[in-house]
Amino acid sequence: MNTPPEVLRTVVSFLVLGGAFYVLLRWVAAPLLTQVGTGVEYALNVVAVGLLLPEYCWTRAQRRVTGRAAAFAYTYGDAVCALTGAGHRCAGTLLTALHEAAARLGHRGSLWIGTLAAAALVVPRLL
Repeated sequence: MNTPPEVLRTVVSFLVLGGAFYVLLRWVAAPLLTQVGTGVEYALNVVAVGLLLPEYCWTRAQRRVTGRAAAFAYTYGDAVCALTGAGHRCAGTLLTALHEAAARLGHRGSLWIGTLAAAALVVPRLL
C-alpha cells in the first residue's frame, strides 16, 4: 500500500515530468533535430574511418612487401563506404521525418505526448 507522501511525490513527479516533456516537445525538439544531423554525420564518418584504418594499415604494409595491395582490400573499402553512405541516407531520412513531425506538433499534441510519457515513467512506481 502506498503512503500519502509516496503518492504526493508520485503526483509531483508526474507533473514535473509532464511539464518538462511538454516544453521539450513543443519548443526544443524541432530546433535540436536540425543540429543533430551534423553530429550523426560526424559519428558515422568516425565509425567508417575506424573500420577503414586496419585495412589501410594492412594495404600499406602489403605494398611495402609485395609492391601491390591485396585484392580484397578494395572490395572491403568499397563495402565500408557503401554501408556508410547507406547509413547517411537512412539517418538523413529519419531525422528529416522526425524534424517535420516535431515542427507540426502543436500545443495539444505536445501536452498529450508529454502526459503519456510522464505516465509511462511514473505509473510503474505506483504498482
